[in-house]
Amino acid sequence: MSSPSLTLPIGFDEATLQQLTAGLTDRQLLWLSGYLYGRVGADTDAAVSAPATAAAPVTAAALAAPSLTILYGSQTGNSKKAAGIVAEAARQRGLTASVRDMNDYPTKDLKTEQQLLVVVSTQGEGDPPIAAEELHQFLLSNRAPKLPELHFAVLALGDKSYLQFCQTGFEFDQRLAELGAKRLLERVDCDVEFEGEARRWAEQVLGLLAKPAPQVAAPVAANAQVKPVALQALIGGAEVELEEPIEYTSRNPFEAELLEKIQLNGRGSTKETYHLEFSLAGSGIAYEAGDALMVQPHNRPGLVQEVLDAARLDATAPVRLESSELDLTTVLTERLELSVVTRDVLERYAALAPHYPKLREILADKAQLPAYLYGRDVADLLQEFPVELSGQQLAAVLRPLPARAYSIASSLLAHPEEVHLTVGAVRYQSNGRHKHGACSSFQADHLLIGDTARVWVDCNEYFKLPQDPSTNIIMVGAGTGIAPFRAFVEERAETGASGQNWLVFGNPHFTTDFLYQTEWQQHLKRGTLHRLDVAFSRDQEAKVYIQHRLLEQSRRLYHELENGATFYVCGDKNRMAADVQRALLTAISQESGQDEAYAADYLKQLRKSRRYLEDVY
Repeated sequence: MSSPSLTLPIGFDEATLQQLTAGLTDRQLLWLSGYLYGRVGADTDAAVSAPATAAAPVTAAALAAPSLTILYGSQTGNSKKAAGIVAEAARQRGLTASVRDMNDYPTKDLKTEQQLLVVVSTQGEGDPPIAAEELHQFLLSNRAPKLPELHFAVLALGDKSYLQFCQTGFEFDQRLAELGAKRLLERVDCDVEFEGEARRWAEQVLGLLAKPAPQVAAPVAANAQVKPVALQALIGGAEVELEEPIEYTSRNPFEAELLEKIQLNGRGSTKETYHLEFSLAGSGIAYEAGDALMVQPHNRPGLVQEVLDAARLDATAPVRLESSELDLTTVLTERLELSVVTRDVLERYAALAPHYPKLREILADKAQLPAYLYGRDVADLLQEFPVELSGQQLAAVLRPLPARAYSIASSLLAHPEEVHLTVGAVRYQSNGRHKHGACSSFQADHLLIGDTARVWVDCNEYFKLPQDPSTNIIMVGAGTGIAPFRAFVEERAETGASGQNWLVFGNPHFTTDFLYQTEWQQHLKRGTLHRLDVAFSRDQEAKVYIQHRLLEQSRRLYHELENGATFYVCGDKNRMAADVQRALLTAISQESGQDEAYAADYLKQLRKSRRYLEDVY
C-alpha cells in the first residue's frame, strides 16, 4: 500500500514552513509540534492560514554545482551533532548537502563523490568508532579506488587525554590524499569541546565551496528562543509567548541540587561506589535511558594548593581567561585540568623549559611518553621540572577542565525531574603521592546533600533500548557498568515492555559489592527482570568473571541472539569489554558449529545492525 500524500492547508507551501522553522533544534521542533497539536484540540474552529511566500529561484549555477556529502562516523553521537552543525551552515549558504552515516554508507559510493566533508571521532587509543569500522578498513585496504576527482576536508573529534588524539581523523585525511583526492582545507582536530571549532571549520570549508546565497528569511539561531511574531501565521495571528525550554550545555550548565547520596558498598569492600540523586526540578531537562550526564567538577583544594606551592605562585594573582579576570586559585579550582597531564600540556610546558633536555627526550620517544604521563598530575610535572613562570603562563600551558560523562542510572518515567548516577570514587598512589579522580572525588568528597553541581545531558543515540518493546535484551556490566541497566529495566517496567530482560553483573564480593541488590531482587519478583547471572570474582579460590557466566550460558545466549535479542556491554573497555567480546565469539562459534571467521562476521553484523551496543570507557 502506498503512503498517503501530505496535503497542506490553503496558504501553506513547503518553503513557507521551512522559513518559519529555519534553524530550530530538534528539541524545539518537537516542542512546537506538540504545542500546535494541543492548539488544535483546544480550538478546532481556529482559522489556520499563512501568506504564501515564493520559494527562492533555483539558479543555473546551483543546478551545475557538484553534490556535497557530509559523512560522519560516531560512537556516542558527537560526530553526528558536529555533522548537523555543518549541514545547517551549508543550508544557510544555500547549499544542498546529503548527510550520511558511515554505518550505512556503501563503500562503492566513495568513487562517485565529488565534494566530501568527513566528520569522524576516535575511540580510546586510536580506534575508529564502530559505525566507521567497515569504511575505515576499506579505505586503508588495497581495494580502495583512486579518487582524483574528489575534493575533501576532515573534521576530527577526539580527547587530548588520549595519546592517539584524533587518530581516526588523521588516517581518513591521510588516506584520502594518498588516493589522489584534493584537500579543500587542512584537517582540524577538536578536543572534547567541539561545537565552536566545528562551526568555525564549517564556515571556512563551506566558504570555499560556494559564495553565500541570499536568504529568503533570516534563520533563527539554533539556541535562540522562538519569537511569537514568527509563528503568528501558524497560530491564527495570536500573540502567544512560547516558553521554549532552555537548552543546557557546557556553556550554560544547569545547577542541579543533590537530593541523596548513598554509599553502595558494604564495610570492608575494596571499592567505594556512590548512588547520587540530583534534582532537575524547573529545568525542563529531558533524557532517555542510555544517555549520559555531564558533570563539571572542581579540582580538590589539596591539589590546587600543591600546584600553587610547586609553582611558587601567589594564590591571589590575577589571571585573564577569555573575557574574565579571576584570581589564580579560582582558575585552578574551577577552570583548568590539574589531575591529568596530556601530551599537548607537556609540549607547551617543554617550550617554557628549554633547559630540560629530558622533557624533549620524553616527547620524542613514543614508547616512553605513555609511561611517563600515566598517573602524573600537574603538581608532579611542576615539582620534577621546576620553572619560573607567572600565573598567566601556567594557565596558558594547562588545558581547560573538561566535564566527565556518567551513564545515567535512572528512568525519567520512574523518577520525574530527577537524574541518578552510579559513581565509583577513583583513588590511587602514584609518584609518591595520593591521587584522586577529578570528578569522582568531587562528587564523593565535596558534594553534600543540598549542594549543587553543574550538569547537562549528553544524548547517546547509540546506546538505546530497542524500538520494538517486545525485543529481548541482554545486559552485561561490571562495577559501575550496572548504571545504564538500572535505567533500562526501570524504563521497561514503566512502559510495560513485553521483551525479556537478562542481566549479567560482576564485582568482587557478594556481601559488599552487589550494587542495587534489593532492587534487582524486587524486579525478579515482579517479573520485570527475567534472568540474573552474577559473578563475584573474589568469593572463591578460582576467580569467576562475567565472561565465564556467559560461556556457561552459551546455548541460551546464542539462542537469544538468533531470535533477535539486543546485546549491551557497559564498563571498562580494555579489560572487561574485551573479555566479554572474546566470550561472545567463543559462544557463537561453539553453538553454531562454525569457525572463528564465521563468529567474527556474525559479531560484525550484530554491530552493524546495532544489536551489539557498547558504553565503554
